[in-house]
Amino acid sequence: MRKVVSALFLAAAVGSLAVYSTGGVDSLLNFTAGFFSAAVVLAASSFGYWQMVSGAETSTPHHDLPDLVEGIDDRYGLWEEEDKTENPKEIGEIMAEEKRRLKKSRRGFKGFLKTAKPAISLYRLGAYLLLVAGVYALIRGDMFDPLLYLAGAGLAPLVVAGTLYFGER
Repeated sequence: MRKVVSALFLAAAVGSLAVYSTGGVDSLLNFTAGFFSAAVVLAASSFGYWQMVSGAETSTPHHDLPDLVEGIDDRYGLWEEEDKTENPKEIGEIMAEEKRRLKKSRRGFKGFLKTAKPAISLYRLGAYLLLVAGVYALIRGDMFDPLLYLAGAGLAPLVVAGTLYFGER
């Protein structure tokens, strides 16, 4: 963790110095706004994911949805116990049964909300709000340069990925 934070600060300092020396204050503001907003989004996403994973060890599912892995392993129900004395059904009956079964297993909005906790993390939403506010402030001040902003925003994930990849070796 310390390696990642120190690498981020080093990249921010070097990048900011390079951008300031070539483009001035407006370029520096675009680069640093992009860099730090991307870093905050990365930190919020990582923290939200860490909380979800650490909480998943002790919790049980809060929904009564079927096990997806079981459905993938036995997609066509080949391993289910069936009564072999049944009369063969016509194709129309089989299709109607399959449609009813699929309709019953469809998740509604409540099912989505129960399982969408990682996507609707308050940390991530706040970080994205900060990102949008930064872009809005730059646009309002007539200083927005999309290339420099994207250069800063793209550098933060690259530094984190590089630090984690090469730090493990």
